[in-house]
Amino acid sequence: MVSLYAALAVWARYGRRQKPYVSECVAPARDYHLPPTIEAAEREMAVLLRRMRAYLRDPYDFSVSRITCETAFDDCLDRAAALGNRIAELGGAAPADPVERARARGLILDSLSLGRQSAPAQPSRISAQSRRPVRLLP
Repeated sequence: MVSLYAALAVWARYGRRQKPYVSECVAPARDYHLPPTIEAAEREMAVLLRRMRAYLRDPYDFSVSRITCETAFDDCLDRAAALGNRIAELGGAAPADPVERARARGLILDSLSLGRQSAPAQPSRISAQSRRPVRLLP
């Protein structure tokens, strides 16, 4: 009986903590290992872009994309933006501010989204009326 009261006292003391504020729930900014050369950064960027495109094509094909969820996709997107800024810095540009980082992240996401759209279909060489090949003039 005494142990029950002790357990309840511990629960009352530590179990009623207030929920953390929203700002405490946000993940901290990540510091990524950034490559020392432009070539290495471009190789890593190419790998990340391939994986993100594969994830957008088929989110459940983990063997190709190696991205398991949307949070991991956002992490890859942040890493790609950091690599893009690193490539710019290695090329002689000034370090990017947070606005420029967000802009780079948006541009990368836009390029991935545009890559998902199918290319326009080639015009058919067969006439719709006769279904015979149409002779094209040189």
